Amino acid sequence: MSAAPANAVTPAQSPAQPGRRGRGHRDWIVFAVLMAIAWLLPIWLGGFALYLGCVVAFHAIAALGLQIMVGLAGQLSLGHAAFLGIGAYTTVLLEKNFGLSFPVACLGAVFASALAGLVMAQLVRLSGIYFKIATFGFGIIVHQIISNWVSLTGGTAGVKGVPPISFLGWTATSRLDLFIAEMVALTVVYALLIRLTHGRIGRAFRAIGQNEVAARSIGVPTHRYQIVAITLGCAIAGLGGSFIPHVFRFVSPETFTWHESLLILIMITVGGLGSLAGAVIGAALLVVLPEYLRDFAQYKMLAYGVFLILALVFMPRGIAGVGSSLAERFGRGRRP
Repeated sequence: MSAAPANAVTPAQSPAQPGRRGRGHRDWIVFAVLMAIAWLLPIWLGGFALYLGCVVAFHAIAALGLQIMVGLAGQLSLGHAAFLGIGAYTTVLLEKNFGLSFPVACLGAVFASALAGLVMAQLVRLSGIYFKIATFGFGIIVHQIISNWVSLTGGTAGVKGVPPISFLGWTATSRLDLFIAEMVALTVVYALLIRLTHGRIGRAFRAIGQNEVAARSIGVPTHRYQIVAITLGCAIAGLGGSFIPHVFRFVSPETFTWHESLLILIMITVGGLGSLAGAVIGAALLVVLPEYLRDFAQYKMLAYGVFLILALVFMPRGIAGVGSSLAERFGRGRRP
C-alpha cells in the first residue's frame, strides 16, 4: 500500500470543520424529534400500536446495523437476517436452558453475532459482486444450521415457552414494558452511532464507502475498517434479534430467511442510504404500512419491489434525503 503524501490529512485524522459541526447539530435535533415521536406515539395510541412499536424497534436496530455496513462503509450484505437469527436463538437458549437474565443473554447474543460477523468479514477480500454473493451464501448457511440442528434449536418447529424479560427484580409483564425495553436499546444504539459517525471511525467509514481506492491512497487502512464496520453492523443486528423471541413469544427459522434480509435492505434504501434517521424511518414505514394493506398480503413482496423502484427513481437520497434537501433550501432562503 502506498504511503500517504507528507501533507495529506486522512478522513480519520481531519479536524472537525464548521460544516461538519453544523451537520452534527442537525443530526442530534433529528434524533430528538424522531425518538420523541417513536416513544410517545405508540404509548398514546396503545393496544396494537404498542405491538407495532415493538416490531418497528427491533427492525430499526437491525437497520441501523446494516446502515453502518452499507450506507456508510459501502459493504453490501445480502444475509443480514442471519445475524438477527443468531441474536434471537442465542438469547432464548441462554435464558431458557441456562436460566440467565435477559441482559446477560443479550450480551451473549451481541457477542455471538459479532463473532459470526467477524468470520463473514473475512470474505471482504473477495472483490466486487463476489463479496455480495458470499454474504447471501452466509445467510443461507446460518438459516440451514438453525433449521436442521434440531437438538439445539428445535429445527423448523422453533422454540416455544420464551421466558419474559427480567432484570434486577424487574420483569416485563406487559406489552408496554417490552416496548420500553426495546426503545431504551434503540435510543442508546442510535445515540452512540451518531457519536461514532461524526468521529474518526465514522469519517473513515464514509471515505471508504464513497471511494475505497481514494481512501486507501491517502493512508486509510481500508481492510481494517471494513472488518470493523461489518463486525459492528452484525453485532447491532444481534442486539435487535435478541428482542424477537420476546415480541412474538416464539422463534423459528422462517423469521430469518432471505426475505427478511431483503426487507431490511429496502428499509435503509427507502429511508436514505447513509442516514441513521433514514434507517429508523424506513423501518417504521415498511413495518406499519403493510398492516394497513392486509387485504393485499399475498402481494407484499411485489409491493416492496415497486416501492423500492419508485423510491430510487423519485427519491434517490431516500426519505431522509428529501427532508435534508428541504431543510437546506429553507436555510438558504432565510440567509440575508
